[in-house]
Formats: sequence, C-alpha cells, structure tokens
Amino acid sequence: YVVKTLEKKGAIFVDETFEVPEGNIVIFSAHGVAPVVHEEAARGKLATIDATCPLVTKVHKEAVRYAREDYDILLIGHEG
Repeated sequence: YVVKTLEKKGAIFVDETFEVPEGNIVIFSAHGVAPVVHEEAARGKLATIDATCPLVTKVHKEAVRYAREDYDILLIGHEG
C-alpha cells in the first residue's frame, strides 16, 4: 500500500544508488541500508532522508556492539 501510494505521488523505487541521478533526493527504507549505501549516496552528491525505523537502528547498533565483542551474529530473515 505504501509503495503504491508513493509511486502515485511520483516516487521512483531503485535497488542501487547509481540509479539515482546526481544531485537528487534519496530516501532510505524503513528497513535500513548498509553503511556503504550512505557512502555511495554521499559520493553521488545525493541529498538523503534516512527513514530507518528507530527499532531497526537499535538492532543494527546492537549487532555492531556484539560483533566488536567477538560474538558470532546470526541473521534470520527472508531471502533477498
């Protein structure tokens, strides 16, 4: 529903930052993006809006913290 509504308003969904022309605005998914995506957006001179859910951000930070403490991280999710 959200995707269709945004598309009707002119939003274009992409899978890779190189698909966004330089100087445009990109909104990061509520599911979050990898740090490299933030770096690619900066290199492409893209204005960014980070719509990552605060709960997702918390999980990402916890994973980084535990990885630094040498824990093994097991990610369970859907393919893709």
